[in-house]
Amino acid sequence: MMGLLSLLLVVVSCLAAPATADWYGPLAVYWGRHKDYEGSLREACDTGRYNTVIITFYSVFGYVKGRYGLDISGHPVAAVGADIKHCQSKGVQVLLSIGGQGGGYSLPSSQSAADVADNLWNAY
Repeated sequence: MMGLLSLLLVVVSCLAAPATADWYGPLAVYWGRHKDYEGSLREACDTGRYNTVIITFYSVFGYVKGRYGLDISGHPVAAVGADIKHCQSKGVQVLLSIGGQGGGYSLPSSQSAADVADNLWNAY
């Protein structure tokens, strides 16, 4: 009986081992909303946990031409370009979330959409 119980415990522990891993497979994360504890974009990519990082949020556009905004909650914008290239060199896809939290955005016309596209292309 004791041998059977020992064997059962070994089998159960082997089956449970994968459940204790830190993470599984492809994983995406939003980055840019919590400067105080998330670190830089480069640091997020260097963890090796993510295959996609989504920068949050390009959330001011469309209502008034010339008024655009990217909210990355106090992260230094100057470092983001180099960090994106670093992430891409590590095989991490970097995306930009358009819209999101808040309500300072709209695309009321096709011209408004074209203006936003021009701003995205030229600014980022």
